[in-house]
Amino acid sequence: MSRLLIPVDFSENAEVAANYAAQIAQETHDEITLFHSFTSHINKFANAKHLIDPTEEDARGKMEKLVAELLQKYPSIKISTLFTNGILAESLEKQEIKENYQTVIMGTKGVTGLESVLIGSNTYDVIKESKIPVLAIPKNAVKLKKDNIALLTNFKPGELEVLKQAIPLYGKDFHLQLIHINKNDLEINILGSKLEKWIEQIIAETGIEDISYIVKAPSYFAGSRENIANGIHTIIRDEDIDVILITKSRKTFFQNIFTENIVKHMAFEIEVPNFFGRVS
Repeated sequence: MSRLLIPVDFSENAEVAANYAAQIAQETHDEITLFHSFTSHINKFANAKHLIDPTEEDARGKMEKLVAELLQKYPSIKISTLFTNGILAESLEKQEIKENYQTVIMGTKGVTGLESVLIGSNTYDVIKESKIPVLAIPKNAVKLKKDNIALLTNFKPGELEVLKQAIPLYGKDFHLQLIHINKNDLEINILGSKLEKWIEQIIAETGIEDISYIVKAPSYFAGSRENIANGIHTIIRDEDIDVILITKSRKTFFQNIFTENIVKHMAFEIEVPNFFGRVS
């Protein structure tokens, strides 16, 4: 049994992520750990160890309430809680997180508000720094859907590793939609051959057989980095994608195509769960 780590600040967005994680755990029998970081300790109580942060008791009460609500909906799951002091992203960088947990599942505001928590704040910092995969959940993802999962791909080994990281959460019984941006303007016959060989490798290494692909030329995105992000969101909507898998590595498609600002732009407009796999 693996463990899923769910940071919570007791917002509606965090509760959506906790419920989404509980639905996964109900199927995978993983344990979920609800994780709360007392960031206020850093400033107000750093030099007053004998004082108790008045928000701490409130947070623990809210945590008990959240656990009770989840168990009422999903009585078969196993839940633990974890409290710590400090900045969330720094807490999740620690080696023991990598050793003890499989995936971080976090809530986001996504398209529901202008102040997306993925921009310049905890969730985005975690996406960049986490030693384990991060699954970012938009507010509208109240029900676990996994029929059609997309993988941004440029035929790199790391992308296959990210797919393997997602399998423990979503299983193998889904349609895999490969999304490739033909930024090198390869001829269709050459690109088609590469895609067929890539699909054969995916089948051989993962056992996932229901696979198709969609290819877009850079002209589809009108040459704008922002349009690239918007174009991918259009693909997600047009193809009815339930989850999109993204590879975090400087040597992969994701970093070659997108600057850090594009990562933020995609995150700001997040519409479906985004799985950010971590490869070296």
